[in-house]
Amino acid sequence: MAYLSQAEADVMKKNQIIEMWHELEVPDGLHVELLDGELVMQANPGHLHDLPGRSLVRHTPDPFEAWSERGLLVADDYRPRADAVIIRSEDRPGDDAESDWPAQILLAVVETVSTTRTAIKRDWDDKRERYAGVGIPVYLIVDPNDATWHLLELDGRHYVETGKGIFGQPITLPDPMGFTVQTTGWHPYGQGDAASV
Repeated sequence: MAYLSQAEADVMKKNQIIEMWHELEVPDGLHVELLDGELVMQANPGHLHDLPGRSLVRHTPDPFEAWSERGLLVADDYRPRADAVIIRSEDRPGDDAESDWPAQILLAVVETVSTTRTAIKRDWDDKRERYAGVGIPVYLIVDPNDATWHLLELDGRHYVETGKGIFGQPITLPDPMGFTVQTTGWHPYGQGDAASV
């Protein structure tokens, strides 16, 4: 009888989880992320949550592109679905590439904070640490809970906040992007708004 080492067993388990995640049939109105080896199912976000990503997709100038709801390959066991990402147009993966984009092509990642404590911690702490760990140069956190945005830039292996403002104030992204994002169309969550995730 052959025995697996702990490392081999861990790899086998990780591969099984990734395979299960890829084959999972998700009901309408939900999405699934693979975070730290766990499958996390959440309701799709409400429209106020999606406004920042949509405005980035519409207004990002050449030679850059913004994509919303993009799966990212941060690690084999960490594949979040970012609210938006910014890349150079020339770095866009081909149609035959894996569905999750490699973190190495990203110039910026954008997460819009939701209303639950778990989601708030995930965007402010967990994803911040993981995105910095793989060297994504810019992390933009949009927080409709208090109508603020926070621009973080990589300094070594950690992010430092280099800009912040309230909805309505423009965001100038650092080089090489160097373009300004207007936030006048972004809105805070209200009591009747469903941020969902």
